[in-house]
Amino acid sequence: MENSIEFRKIVKIFNLKNDLTLNNNIWVGHAKIGFRNRPSIEEAKKILSNYFGELVVENGPTPKHLKRSLSQWENYHPFQHVRENDQPLFMKRKDGEIVVAVIWPWREKKGIASLMLYKGDWLE
Repeated sequence: MENSIEFRKIVKIFNLKNDLTLNNNIWVGHAKIGFRNRPSIEEAKKILSNYFGELVVENGPTPKHLKRSLSQWENYHPFQHVRENDQPLFMKRKDGEIVVAVIWPWREKKGIASLMLYKGDWLE
């Protein structure tokens, strides 16, 4: 399955960095959605939908088979741990590798969100 947008382009669009954590497979972008001419949350969802095959919508439970992979993100975001149910999650699996994106809407400022992206081994 070929996607119309590639991983590197997502990193560039949202100005994500992978040197903010000890794990270089984790890309982080604080306030990279809805802030200073960045895509809105709805625009970000459309961009991410063009790359990812699966979406877990807001208020949907995190799939059990993802929890171990997502646990690598613990303590890398100042207010969140792994994924809370109100956050959209996108994922794509292929040959033992997984790419996951989680949008973290800010509670303090409406319309602003952070984005975390993981590309690496699928841990079960």
